[in-house]
Amino acid sequence: MRRLFLFALLGVSVVALLLSDIPFGFYLYQVERDRLLTQLQRDAFILGGRAEDALEDGESDGLETTRNLAIAYREEGGARVVIVNATGLAMVTNDPDDSREGLQYGTRPEIAEALTGRVATGQRFSETLNMELVYVAVPIYSGNSIVGAVRLTFDEQAIDDAVNRSLWGVYLIALITLLFAVLLAIVLSRVLSRNLLHLTETAGHLARGDLHTRADEPTGPPELKELAASFNLMASRLEALVDEQRSFAADASHQLRTPLTALQLRIERLRDDLPEDDAAVEKFDEIQAELVRMRRLIDGLLALGRASVENVEREQQDLAQIVRERVENWRGLAEESEIELVVTTPTHATVWAVPTAIEQITDNYIDNALSVTPRGGRLVIEVQTDTTWATLTVADSGPGISASDADRAFDRFWRGNATHEGTGLGLAVVKQLAQSSGADVALVPGEQGGTVASARFTMSSSG
Repeated sequence: MRRLFLFALLGVSVVALLLSDIPFGFYLYQVERDRLLTQLQRDAFILGGRAEDALEDGESDGLETTRNLAIAYREEGGARVVIVNATGLAMVTNDPDDSREGLQYGTRPEIAEALTGRVATGQRFSETLNMELVYVAVPIYSGNSIVGAVRLTFDEQAIDDAVNRSLWGVYLIALITLLFAVLLAIVLSRVLSRNLLHLTETAGHLARGDLHTRADEPTGPPELKELAASFNLMASRLEALVDEQRSFAADASHQLRTPLTALQLRIERLRDDLPEDDAAVEKFDEIQAELVRMRRLIDGLLALGRASVENVEREQQDLAQIVRERVENWRGLAEESEIELVVTTPTHATVWAVPTAIEQITDNYIDNALSVTPRGGRLVIEVQTDTTWATLTVADSGPGISASDADRAFDRFWRGNATHEGTGLGLAVVKQLAQSSGADVALVPGEQGGTVASARFTMSSSG
């Protein structure tokens, strides 16, 4: 989470720098480029002023003086200079090879434009020099007459390098700003993430059933303080609600079982007082059966309520051993029903589960399977393990279950098309116990008919 905050704040800082410095950099680039072009234009006018008299009079001494000035200009890092007369003929150049003097430059667009009295600036590719050039061409006046033109050409890359050197200050400021943003992001991410990590840990304790946990009042923005206060209020209300449900489950267990037990005993006594051939005996048997069913329903509801609200820590338990023990308890009933029990388990399979969860899940699965398996049928109970999971499966040879019914089998009070006695709460209790144990349960149609019930537990490292 700290990295997430850090990257988020750095991202905001980088975006802000890009949005501000890139346009500003382009602006400074254009300003600096225009300044250099203006400087070239000024130099061109100065050289033109020095060459004015020489061009007007055609004096060789004056042209030589202008040539030396142009050569000195280039040696100091200036541009290439070409000075032409009014006909476009090159009179002065500062190239090391002065063979260009006497060449006709009037066909050059910038020279032709300057000879008309206009200042020409721009950029073009020179095939002669094989490079991109920036040029400035200005007319040379003598009074109102144009006696020639001066063209300065400069390598564009050299101008770009000069501009970039001027922009290094901007880049340095941007770098310092970014470093400051990194430091600020680290500080803020530590403050914010520390508080949120604490809230996350506290929420984890609450999710695992520690209803007494509370978040400390954080330091930082008021929103975090409000979040911590709201979390503590939620935890307090949740704890109060669970305490009320626990009290209700305990009270209901006593208040409902006691009158039902007394009523069942009274009905049994009344029935015992009746002759065996009395027609009322059958009615009493029906009433007693309904009382038994009501008691089972109440026991199931209370078990479901306790499983959903009790805070029980998971423990390491041997799934294989518990399953073998529970199968032996059911073997007598299976033999009476002429149902074969086939058990396959490893020697040990240590898993995580809440206390009694494996026993109740196994009992529910076997009870349901025996109730639907016909005489002479077969019940296959297996425990299989891998590096991560241990899975209990109970496969019967009964009429089976449809895929749609299997999806609803763990709903409360759902019994489908079952004809045997039941409350529809057994599998609901199984699901709740499995969730408390971090296990997965499922009911699917068997490939060879019947139904396969499974429960998958997380293996313990010691298993």
